[in-house]
Amino acid sequence: MTLLSDKLLHLSETMSSTTLSLKQMLMKPTSLFGAKLWVLLVTFTVLFTLLVIVFVLVIYIIRYRRHRKSYNSHLCVQNPIASKAPHIAYGHSSLDRRLLSLNMSKIEMNNGKERQTVLSDQLSSTGASGITPTSTKVSESESRYSSVVKDVWRGDKFTLRELEAATNGFGRENLIGNGDYGIVYHGILFDNIRVAVKRLVSDSCHEDDFIAEMEAIGHVRHKNLVKMLGYRIERAYRLLVHEYVDNKSLHHWLHECSRSVSPLTWDIRMKIIHGIAKGLAYLHEDIEPKIFHRSLISSNVLLGHQWDPKISDFGLAKLYSPAWGITIMESLGYVAPEYAATGDFNEKSDVYSFGVLIMEIISGRTPIDRTQHQPYLVDWLKSMVASQRTAYVVDPKLPEKPSSKELKRVLLVALRCADPDLEDRPRMGEVLHMLEPRDLLMLDDRWLKRSRDCSSSLPTRELLQER
Repeated sequence: MTLLSDKLLHLSETMSSTTLSLKQMLMKPTSLFGAKLWVLLVTFTVLFTLLVIVFVLVIYIIRYRRHRKSYNSHLCVQNPIASKAPHIAYGHSSLDRRLLSLNMSKIEMNNGKERQTVLSDQLSSTGASGITPTSTKVSESESRYSSVVKDVWRGDKFTLRELEAATNGFGRENLIGNGDYGIVYHGILFDNIRVAVKRLVSDSCHEDDFIAEMEAIGHVRHKNLVKMLGYRIERAYRLLVHEYVDNKSLHHWLHECSRSVSPLTWDIRMKIIHGIAKGLAYLHEDIEPKIFHRSLISSNVLLGHQWDPKISDFGLAKLYSPAWGITIMESLGYVAPEYAATGDFNEKSDVYSFGVLIMEIISGRTPIDRTQHQPYLVDWLKSMVASQRTAYVVDPKLPEKPSSKELKRVLLVALRCADPDLEDRPRMGEVLHMLEPRDLLMLDDRWLKRSRDCSSSLPTRELLQER
């Protein structure tokens, strides 16, 4: 035990002497500015650490830049106009790309093309062309894009290159739908505003006529009308740019919705009827010169997420021959008798189409259904009213039925609008008066007296007698 204690004591003394020797070395001045050794060691350690950090950052920045350059080059290869505008990059989806770069904006500004500031707001409402949407589905990734725009009319300030970029080169993945007058594409402008771009199917209309009509309808603004933002005419292209309405069309919700119970309740349907009437009355009576729609059908009524209706394609049919318009409207079942017979169109012809549209909204039936061999909607509804079976004209998909008095009231308005004699049809201003809630209990005396005379049709007299 004594030997072990002596060894431990000796070891302890040795370590103590070593520690004192190390301290003396660290505290010993060096030849470098007379600095002590421990100061130099700390300084070199800190400098070495900083150099390592800087080296890592430089490597990271170089690799990041190489990756971005490779990625942009890959995107430019996919861009059909990349050789002319190498800074415009396309991805596989039009929703995941910057459509116009800062360089593109400078080019357009140098060319005198004006850029407008837009409001970014909540996502409102698919499509904007009066064509039944086919494959437009709003995803979560689209929430950063806005469809709310200022009431700014840009006219022909859009360029073909800009609209090609916005629609991914009019790509199939951007297709909203096909119609009798054009093909509609979903697009995103350089400022992330969502629009609908319609490419007319025919360039038969003269360029001057096209421009005159676009300038006439471009400044029209009403909450129940789809805003037109501008147009472009270049070579064979006739392009229209509209606001984007993303809750599909009235036609879709009436005839293509697979649900057993329709989301269009009676109150919503009445809201839609009122909105369409307000928009049409504005076109007919509140602007000068007045505008006739000429193609008022359910697929030309787009719906917002609050089910607010917006009429699209007003005045567009004027660019085509009357025979073409008659053929289209007649095949769909909305054509007024005098329009089909003579080709003459006036505001009462629009009123007739509106009457058919009311019947379609109430019944959930298409005006003409050749696949089911059903009778013409107007004739069918008249026969149901004449046989006092008005309760059976309501769409069976309605979650709840309207009151008998309100139903008869709306049917009476529809029959008056679809009167075969245009002189007996009301104007849209009168229709608005007839649709007011206060008129559910008592009609305007002058209108009621006129409706009860011998010139009124049998179904109309039947409804008046039941009141």
